[in-house]
Amino acid sequence: MTEQASSSLGIQILRDGLALGEVYDHTFPELTADKTDTSAQNNIGGVETKTVAWIRTGDQSFKLRMIGDTAQTALETAFYNRTSSIWTVILPMGSDLSAHCFTWVGQIAKFAPILDGTETAAFDLAVTVNGVVSHVSTRAAGLTSPFFVTADSAESLTPSPTASASIYEYTVSAFSNSTTVTVTPTATAGTIYVNGTPVTTGDASGAINLNTGTGAITMVPIVVTDVNKTPRVYWLRYVIGTTARP
Repeated sequence: MTEQASSSLGIQILRDGLALGEVYDHTFPELTADKTDTSAQNNIGGVETKTVAWIRTGDQSFKLRMIGDTAQTALETAFYNRTSSIWTVILPMGSDLSAHCFTWVGQIAKFAPILDGTETAAFDLAVTVNGVVSHVSTRAAGLTSPFFVTADSAESLTPSPTASASIYEYTVSAFSNSTTVTVTPTATAGTIYVNGTPVTTGDASGAINLNTGTGAITMVPIVVTDVNKTPRVYWLRYVIGTTARP
């Protein structure tokens, strides 16, 4: 054998191109088929025969850490409105499987906030599958040079590691008095979303609020989508430091 199986740890779930956040307890929709008996008296050898008929689809289920961003706050409205959306499950960024994703049209069939004091606040979700689950194996181009730059209201901030098309997680140290940041992404193909909002390549996003207080963390996604291709998802992890902006 020349290939090794890869872990599915680090999958991403998108709704209409927007990254939803940190997912856990994920179950992929089960696809099964009804079988119809096609046996007849003149079957050779008298062996029972069957054919596959209706294909049945189970729900996707997962839990989602609550962070209150644009993509998450839209989930409750979509549930009550029975909104049909395009759902995408992307295999882990940075792995040899990251060109692969599964996508379908579906609706939120379960929306239950987890607020019982036993774990981090989260949502418990289930999503229907309305039709065929498509498997895509071509990766979107993603970010292109200079990839992205980020700044608070007055000064540039430096990501670690250095921005690249093929690195998908960054830590950005913010000043102790930083309250908002912007992200300026660059991609020569596809559509870019920063924190759930479309952004034109080379333009700065709107101001994104940071959680405040030394050590506070704010996660901001950059998603690059393209037609019939697997999106690329980049996460910026902003951490409030101990030094004030000069």
